[in-house]
Amino acid sequence: MTMNRHLRTVVVLAALLLPLLVFAQDSDLKAGVDISIQQQQEIWAGQQVTVNLDLKTTGLSFSNSHFNLPEVSGAFLMQTDTTTIKLSEKIGGQTWQIVRYPIALYPQKAGRLEIPPIDVRFNTSSGFGSTEKAFNFKTEPLELTANLPPGVREGDLVVTTNSFELDYSWQPETATANVGDAFTLTVSRQAKDISAMLLPPLPVFRAEGLAAYPQAPEVSDKTERGDLAGQRTDRIIWVAEKSGQYDIPGIRFQWWDPNRRELKQQIVPGMGLDILPLPAETATSGEPEQPGPRSRNTLHVLILLLLALFVGANWWRFGRKWPDRHQDNEKSAFARLQTACASNQASATHSAIHAWLVFFPPANTGYSRPVTLSEFARICKDKQLAAELGRLQEALVSSNKDWQGGDLLSSLQGIRRKINQQIKVQSKAGLAPLNP
Repeated sequence: MTMNRHLRTVVVLAALLLPLLVFAQDSDLKAGVDISIQQQQEIWAGQQVTVNLDLKTTGLSFSNSHFNLPEVSGAFLMQTDTTTIKLSEKIGGQTWQIVRYPIALYPQKAGRLEIPPIDVRFNTSSGFGSTEKAFNFKTEPLELTANLPPGVREGDLVVTTNSFELDYSWQPETATANVGDAFTLTVSRQAKDISAMLLPPLPVFRAEGLAAYPQAPEVSDKTERGDLAGQRTDRIIWVAEKSGQYDIPGIRFQWWDPNRRELKQQIVPGMGLDILPLPAETATSGEPEQPGPRSRNTLHVLILLLLALFVGANWWRFGRKWPDRHQDNEKSAFARLQTACASNQASATHSAIHAWLVFFPPANTGYSRPVTLSEFARICKDKQLAAELGRLQEALVSSNKDWQGGDLLSSLQGIRRKINQQIKVQSKAGLAPLNP
């Protein structure tokens, strides 16, 4: 009985002292936050940098954790995954429990970047049954420096990844169609350690007579064991509204491989379209049967001969020059081309060149139709012109807003003077042969 009486006394005293012990632990409860960069190697623009936000306590549990990510000038800061990492460490003889939140930072430019302070709040307690204590903190500002990959121009968006996959398709694949037909370019990209929303959209080529309809992109992010992969699919639909020839430029994609330290690129080839006018209405029943292929070919030859005789007679009649109306239309088209070059707008200039090439004299080219840009550069045999047309094409592909049209305009003015001089020389020598 005496032993049982002593045991009951000890249990009662322990029950009375337990709240005092918990209170003593609560009074010593400590907490804090820390922020650091996990990246140990060189940081590149466009690269995913892992920023670790650590919530710390000398207690045993966390609850009601919350923080707001600030905007970072020149970078994107986002939480791509809700997964946390639980750690512990000893500081000054005390054991601290840590909950780590990995946050992704994507520098979009080279140079010094600063992550502003982050407001953090959470509750922690010493253990089961103890009172929770609320804490509010503000992290220290975090600075880092991002480098521009070699070969990338300042201001250009760049994707930094060691794995980039690209797939594309044209539907239909044929380049010859009729007015009203549609062409669809589909481009899919997938990159590791990149959110899909950071993959840039496709540049949209626009031209008079060829309507462009970019579709809403399909974006998705997948995370597996902490590894992120972003996928984006873009589609652009072009509808031919007018007959003629159109050159949809190719699209260049570039990315920086930080492991191999290489700037890689892949080009989605463009497409040259030959849009034919709508065919004439078919003959109704009871009307004479349409001529066969041989009859049509003969008829076409006769029409071409009559047209050649008519053009030759008018050439001689009007002083062996282009008709005034043709000259006026060519002057108007070139005036619009000059305006487009002066505005430094690559897309408008590209369209204006094609509109002017409609009046480029076929007799000087050997072509029975307006020439394309590549054919025009090859015919002129002018290195400066070819270089400027290449820069225009590159500006269309990369959506370069710094493109300047002055040098291209100067080259085109020189070529135009040579063309007009050649026409004058030919007019003095007599009619040029139909098929030189």
